Amino acid sequence: MKTRSVIFIGILALLLSSCLVKSLHPFFKEQDVVYNPKLLGTYLDGDSATWNIKQHVFSRGFMKGDTADNSYLVEMIDEDGVQSNFNAHMFDLNGMLFLDFFPILDDRYDNFSGYHLVPVHSLARIQIESANRLVISWFDEEWLNTLFEENRVKISHEVIQVGDYKETKEYVLTASTNELQKFISKYGKENLPEDCNESSDGVCVTLNRVK
Repeated sequence: MKTRSVIFIGILALLLSSCLVKSLHPFFKEQDVVYNPKLLGTYLDGDSATWNIKQHVFSRGFMKGDTADNSYLVEMIDEDGVQSNFNAHMFDLNGMLFLDFFPILDDRYDNFSGYHLVPVHSLARIQIESANRLVISWFDEEWLNTLFEENRVKISHEVIQVGDYKETKEYVLTASTNELQKFISKYGKENLPEDCNESSDGVCVTLNRVK
């Protein structure tokens, strides 16, 4: 699966496409979270999409005002102006930096179909190459499928049917965060492209700062 053909089909479709490793539970624990304000800014990727990375601000409740936490609001806007928002936590595990992406679905209940959607977490490695350049590489579901087929991994999951064709299936990890982190510790260096070019498998973007 090539980067340019899947990046906005996969990511902007609420991270529910079959090309990403998905989990019902977070991949991070609070004690592992790393917040680096130097990441804040506006970036462009190779497909002319704009990525705004801001500090995440959330409401504390009725009449309590807003507050910021140690995570990021990631706004991804494609060249057609389609925007998707995510709450992303950067975390360190065994010296490797990862991002946990979780969709912000403010309009989830605007129509009846929204009541049937279950938000999921996705997992990516992040490489901070310089103050102005980031590489984000999501873990690919085809790679996960290979691990299952080769009996290399046993982790709690469900296989769900997607669409009208019974052969179209996806994996959703149902393991606890503890189990997920054991999985990441063992396989966290796999399935990562050397660079984000058109020959790379999986979903990978290189972000270059513009502001």
